[in-house]
Amino acid sequence: MTVDQVHPDDEQVGEPPILGYADVLGATDFRQGYIKCRLVHLTDKSFVIPDILLASGLHKKFFSPKFFQPNQILWFGGDGSGDFCRFVITLGGNVDVSVAFFRKGLVKQCADHSLIYKCAFRPVNGGEAPVSQGVWRRRDDRFEIALFHHTNAVGEAGIRALKEIWSSPWNIQGVRKLSNVAYGYFTSLPRIRSTFDLWEIAMSDSGFTHFLPTNAPPDAQYAHALDVYRQDRSDRDRPLRFWVNLEVIAPNHLWLHKPNGDATYYEVVLPRVFRVGVEPGRALPIRGTLLDVMPTDCKRLGFVIVGDADTENGLKAPFHEEETLDLAKIDEIPMGDEIIGRWQSMQNRFLFDGMKVELNQFALDGS
Repeated sequence: MTVDQVHPDDEQVGEPPILGYADVLGATDFRQGYIKCRLVHLTDKSFVIPDILLASGLHKKFFSPKFFQPNQILWFGGDGSGDFCRFVITLGGNVDVSVAFFRKGLVKQCADHSLIYKCAFRPVNGGEAPVSQGVWRRRDDRFEIALFHHTNAVGEAGIRALKEIWSSPWNIQGVRKLSNVAYGYFTSLPRIRSTFDLWEIAMSDSGFTHFLPTNAPPDAQYAHALDVYRQDRSDRDRPLRFWVNLEVIAPNHLWLHKPNGDATYYEVVLPRVFRVGVEPGRALPIRGTLLDVMPTDCKRLGFVIVGDADTENGLKAPFHEEETLDLAKIDEIPMGDEIIGRWQSMQNRFLFDGMKVELNQFALDGS
């Protein structure tokens, strides 16, 4: 299949016979596409994390959630064709979008324990369209997005000569080395033009960034400082574009917001950062414009950090990823099952303690 061919599922996602997307979304002006998501478990709750939204059609755009609300799952018995999951996510341009997928819309169980479903989505209240982060393509059963690796002239020459990108032992904060996993770093930002762009990829020209607790007054005196990798934007002036398989991208960490007098919601930490985890010292091969990493080559730790965004420790937890125990464990859904069926069969059961994960570890030499 060539890159320019349209996969048959991309144009007509289809609807189940009992309910349609219009019934679930309450409108007919929806778009169709795919949603990649995963089921996770905290000590006191389970929920669905939306990873990536892919829009079908002639211009294939992808969207990474910035925020999302707790999901709703409904099931109706019978053959399961009416069972669905629905949630609201905030995308680029701060546009709130309702997304729905059906139990029978499962397209793929991924190697990273996420699942890809056919879905439909529309801006809440029919508002303006969200701003995309880039483009995607489907090659047979591979869903790929176009991402950038930012380097300098020397780094670019080395990558092109060796046909590989070196993985980094540095944690996402960029100040401590890890001993049991390394990451290749990518972003949806095509250029790093400003200090704000540096903040979006966990860097800063001052070496610090700041976070404000959920319920704190909008005043700098209440902000908490965090040291991050110090970098000038001119040091990352060579963007290299690659197609990256969604199954090799590690999940982003989260903040949980519980605003006084308002509904709880989750925030995705660094939604424009995409990491590919591998064994320490392993390089990420490239082939032309393709990141040639197989899902079986990846190192997966099996959790997502969920920090309480109203506390200093919670705000720093997703960056201090080798020190925190604020974990949501990723459900390894058995082959042949999927999120809605899993939720129905395991409802009201405590799963967190039965799931084993590997924690991040510091390099022993402290380098």
